[in-house]
Amino acid sequence: MNQPRGDQLILTLRGDGASTRALLADFFTERGWTLAREDGTRIDYERGSRGRTILLGALAGGAFHLTAQLEVREGDHATDVVYRWGPGAGLVLGGTMGRQRAMRVHGETAQALRERTERDGLLERSRTS
Repeated sequence: MNQPRGDQLILTLRGDGASTRALLADFFTERGWTLAREDGTRIDYERGSRGRTILLGALAGGAFHLTAQLEVREGDHATDVVYRWGPGAGLVLGGTMGRQRAMRVHGETAQALRERTERDGLLERSRTS
């Protein structure tokens, strides 16, 4: 799979903020993420076990704790979604291995989100940075 490079994916989607939020909720919960925070334009989804990650670091495997930070900005005819994961993702609790795991998982998730919105006919444009 060709993963986005960088630490954020910016999608411009057809539709309003409410339909975009519903799409994001479906997308992330289908993949085992849970809503951790939603206020204003920011939405955070989490997956994995914070406790196992604190105890085992990157060795927590599939239970490695991650947070997907999303910002939803509604425009006149489209909605921008900024998915950030940052260069420090996974580093604090998992060291270098944790960072590599986090970058891989976020890259795969970002690519799947891009493909889903494209398949659903909602994607106007996307870019990574």
